[in-house]
Amino acid sequence: MALGFRARLLAAFLGLVLVVELIAMLVLQRTLSADLVSRLDQRLERQAMGVTGWILEGGRHPQKLAPRLGRVVGARVTIFAPDGLVVGDSERSPEAAPAFEPGATPAEVVAARLGKVGRQSRRVDGVHMRFIAAPAENGMVVRLSVPLAEIDDALASLRRRLLLTSALAFLAALGLGLWAASRLARPLREMTAAAERMAQGDFRVALPARGRDEIGTLAGSLTSLATQLEARIGELTAEREHLRRLEQIRRDFVANVSHELRTPVAAMQGAAETLGARALAPAEQREFLAVIERHAHRLTHLVAELLSLAELEARRPGATPAEPVALAELGAEVARTVEPRAASRGSHVSIEIAADTRVLAHPAGLEQVLENLLDNALKYGRAGGTVTVSATSSAGRVVLTVADDGPGIAAEHLPRLFERFYRVDPGRSRELGGTGLGLAIVKHLCEAMGATVSVDSAPGQGARFNVSLPAAPTA
Repeated sequence: MALGFRARLLAAFLGLVLVVELIAMLVLQRTLSADLVSRLDQRLERQAMGVTGWILEGGRHPQKLAPRLGRVVGARVTIFAPDGLVVGDSERSPEAAPAFEPGATPAEVVAARLGKVGRQSRRVDGVHMRFIAAPAENGMVVRLSVPLAEIDDALASLRRRLLLTSALAFLAALGLGLWAASRLARPLREMTAAAERMAQGDFRVALPARGRDEIGTLAGSLTSLATQLEARIGELTAEREHLRRLEQIRRDFVANVSHELRTPVAAMQGAAETLGARALAPAEQREFLAVIERHAHRLTHLVAELLSLAELEARRPGATPAEPVALAELGAEVARTVEPRAASRGSHVSIEIAADTRVLAHPAGLEQVLENLLDNALKYGRAGGTVTVSATSSAGRVVLTVADDGPGIAAEHLPRLFERFYRVDPGRSRELGGTGLGLAIVKHLCEAMGATVSVDSAPGQGARFNVSLPAAPTA
């Protein structure tokens, strides 16, 4: 089973602590051992030099001097003759200490016979001993030796204390390592969880600030990445929905155009076939010719509106040149134009626009906008009712409103009301001669002039179409 980041970090930290402790123990032990032995050597060297003076000045036999000198210096004193014979030993008689065999002379004695101070540590009968050999002027060698038990005991005590201290330090390091590993692993776990959420499509990630170190920078970068991805995916989703919507509009447009063209063409074809198939009375001929003429007019109007809409869609928003237009005069002129249509339904058009109201617009385009809105209000408003055209000014804009007192429009239809061929009541629209393109043309005419159009309506409260235009500067 693979270790987690926290466990690996803790293991690495504790391993480093153990290595440091081992190195410290070895260095301290060796340093203390070398220091203690050096101090012992200095003492033994001074004592050895003193012993050589006693031997040269005392005039007594070395074997008689050796025990006494051993008691004075607190060490075993061994005196060697120039030929290597032991002539005095504080712990052994000369008869029991013969000359060394060739090649068996201790290293410290060999060094002393060469005029140096010999130093050597070795075990004798299982006892760890330290030997110091010093040359005398008459060719003799004096060697002092002491057990290293005290130094070994001190080193053993030091090792025990170091082990205890190391164990306590290790436990402290373990606690500190657990705390540090948890503190360091927490933001990494949070970032890992955030990355997993992002991989599953959830980009609502907001990691807390962690300072300016590497982890804080990484957390900030991850949060920024999540925000950018969420924004980008949102844009792509919106674009995908928009493309789907455009594709649906295209399909609806093709289907609607096909249907709108099929109806008058089929009627004209049927009437023409009937006229050509059999002889008809003059009255019947005129009836079928009227059908052909009516649908020909309808077809001509539909094609003209389609061409007009296509031309408007090709324009960039605001591309149509604008000029000051007297809105009251334009409203009165359009009211006169639609008066026959209003009279056919017993309706009345009321213009309630102040005489000095002027807007920046394309005159012909605004006239067509107002005519289409009035025609729409007269068709779907209450028969015998009143259609009101008014204008209000505010903050450099003029809102032109065309309101009817008809049955109103349900809320679910309002967002799509300016789409091509969209009808709230398809059957009634065709019955009244509507093509479903009038409001779409209004929308594109407004965009081309830099204006906007909207609708407010509710069932039973009529409909209010609002065109917002820039106000013309006063003369």
